[in-house]
Amino acid sequence: MSEDARAGAHRHITFQRHSQRVSSRSGTAWHGATALAVLWTFGTLLWGCVSSPADSDDTMSAVEHPVPVAVAHLPDYASLDPRDDPRQLSFSDLNDGPGSQELGASKFLREVGVMALLESYIINVPPSAKFTAGWDANKASVSNIYYFADADAEGKIVSDFESSMLRFADHATDTLPFAVFSPTLHDAFFEVLEACGRASAWPDVELFVLHKGRGGDIDPGLIEPTFGLSYFEYQQLRHQCARYAATYPTLDPTVRDKLLKGQREHYAKVILGRLDSEVPLVEIPTRYQAEIDDLRANGW
Repeated sequence: MSEDARAGAHRHITFQRHSQRVSSRSGTAWHGATALAVLWTFGTLLWGCVSSPADSDDTMSAVEHPVPVAVAHLPDYASLDPRDDPRQLSFSDLNDGPGSQELGASKFLREVGVMALLESYIINVPPSAKFTAGWDANKASVSNIYYFADADAEGKIVSDFESSMLRFADHATDTLPFAVFSPTLHDAFFEVLEACGRASAWPDVELFVLHKGRGGDIDPGLIEPTFGLSYFEYQQLRHQCARYAATYPTLDPTVRDKLLKGQREHYAKVILGRLDSEVPLVEIPTRYQAEIDDLRANGW
């Protein structure tokens, strides 16, 4: 990493509410990149202009906060044998093939399990950033197909359970009541996501584009020629930065948890409801039984 990049990784970013600024990107990536905006049920709502009951007694004050070096730093892939370099994996292999196992979300799933993946990341992402959490959840599920390809009966149960939980979480995102939507969480998430990209070895990289207040993807074909990093590196960086943004480091933890309360309750209700009503019934693996019991008793 160059000295400039190291300095960028250590630089302190002042986060301020800037919903009007980020909302004005209107479907075009900076530096001329063509955006593929992800629009869904409430796509016509302007997040920067909408108030929410969850935010009625809170304002987000400016907080000076450093992006940790490890968050925006990727391994030195150039030091690997070219045959082991994940940057050489094709677009289709990473998205739909065994290469999906090399992605950050897939490795995180294998490291901590699906319940911790949901609790620490997926259920905390604002619905306006579904393009990040939804993509990660989908690729983690795809990777299960290959990871458990030769598994025994117990492994197949684990694979089905993990993929089902990720699918249920996606449904929970799509059905999140407007009453718990939080513009404060939206602003805080995207400000940190943007700053994390600035702190990386590619300070000009754009990890998202906003269209009508909804986050969307950059055209994959424009990533490398525009920003200078491979599609694989881009997805790794975005995954690490999105997971960090979902911790809301610029918000007081008490404020963060208050704003997330309704969203977390909704996810627990929907996921447990689907788990109990799915046909055929999804079997709960032994390794996850205690966590499911705790979710039923205490929620998220």
